[in-house]
Amino acid sequence: MAADDDEELTLDDLEDDADAGETADADESGADDGQDGESEPSWGPTIVVNDTTYAVTLFWQPLQDTNDPYPEVQETVDNFMEGADLFCLRQGTSPQYGIGNSTEGHKAGMPSAAAAIAEKFQDKPSSVAVFEVDEGWWFIAIRNDLILSEEDMLYLNEEDAKRAFYAMMAVPDWGRKIAPASWDIEGTEEVDLWDILKSPGASKLMHINKNQRQKMKMAAIGAGVLVLLIGYKLISGLFATEKKPMIRPLAPMKPLYEDEAPQEEAEVIVHPWETLVDAEDLLNRCQAAAQQVKAMLIPGWKLGPVSCSKSGLSTSWTMEWGHLGWVKRAFEEYNTRGLDYLLDNDGKTAIVSLAIGDVAIHSETPKLMVYELREEWNDIFQAIKQQVVLAEATETRRPSKPKIINGQEVWIDRTYPRLNFSFSSDLPMEEWLDMFKRFPSLEIDTLNYTPENNIWTYEGHIYEPTP
Repeated sequence: MAADDDEELTLDDLEDDADAGETADADESGADDGQDGESEPSWGPTIVVNDTTYAVTLFWQPLQDTNDPYPEVQETVDNFMEGADLFCLRQGTSPQYGIGNSTEGHKAGMPSAAAAIAEKFQDKPSSVAVFEVDEGWWFIAIRNDLILSEEDMLYLNEEDAKRAFYAMMAVPDWGRKIAPASWDIEGTEEVDLWDILKSPGASKLMHINKNQRQKMKMAAIGAGVLVLLIGYKLISGLFATEKKPMIRPLAPMKPLYEDEAPQEEAEVIVHPWETLVDAEDLLNRCQAAAQQVKAMLIPGWKLGPVSCSKSGLSTSWTMEWGHLGWVKRAFEEYNTRGLDYLLDNDGKTAIVSLAIGDVAIHSETPKLMVYELREEWNDIFQAIKQQVVLAEATETRRPSKPKIINGQEVWIDRTYPRLNFSFSSDLPMEEWLDMFKRFPSLEIDTLNYTPENNIWTYEGHIYEPTP
């Protein structure tokens, strides 16, 4: 890089650039109207690098269901991009999908330039860049391995690309900043796109309605089979011989005065380890949700601690400078499904919640007593010189029905001993997941994340066998 220090920008600089851009756009618009009365588009759909045509200017969104992405893609098209008919998938720390449109120049089979570059930039997952290409100036911004929703853009006007780049420079902590050398921006470097984009990657555009066509085909086949089955039954009914009805003797009725004794319902005992929150599913969902909120760029607002459980994710943004309009605009632009916020009375704090979906539930029988669990955990954490807080506790649950003692209903609660644990670590979640799986009946209660140092705090418990 040319320099390590970032060029310090303020809102006044951004507003001055926006005013200058609006004046220039107005002048250009007036010139176009004087010529033919129609303005040319300010962006392009494709670039050609190393004899490969790449799709750019795609609309990117986080993907929650990697097994069936079509409902999420179709919902985005219906709500925001009516008429769009192409999309591609990208794997990463947080999976994404990008939406394109064949009427704007995209074609099925085209590789995504943004997805290919994101793979190249995994060593520094927060990168902002402008590449000068034959078609114009391609602008791309990747934050925490997430391609920002509307920051994959081919600008045909250099000033538009420069204005977009300066706006992103106001956000701190970029690991990589790339810009043309002619712009002479301190802290940036110029990189030849032809040197780094030599393979298209696996993310390619495909038709959105592919799955729908398959479903319609299966529905048509099913309807045909149903018609044949009905026809067969009708025809066979015409030629079938009539069977004489069998007459069975009626059983004698029970006397009316005999009352059946009510059967006593058996007590249903549901142990807490029969409905455990799946640790792996919860960790994956919370990690993906935390990456989504961390990837949101709100100039002048600071992201606070993040808390996540099976109920969802919660956090807050606090204003350090700027004004309320920045956070409102950010939530309107990102528009992540399940994301909601509430402002406090002075408008300087936004309380945020993000749904993570239904976490998987499983059953697992305890095997170790509390004292055995305590010895095992202390041994493990002492060996790796890691702090852990352990506490013996009990959980009380009321049975499904009371017991009858001396003619009175008496509720006898069941008590389940367990070992509570809490520790903090900056190691990848996968490292701890392997350890969690060694202890049956382990359940994670809460995950807390600190964005400044990427430290996760794990709080949970493990049950001991109880008859």
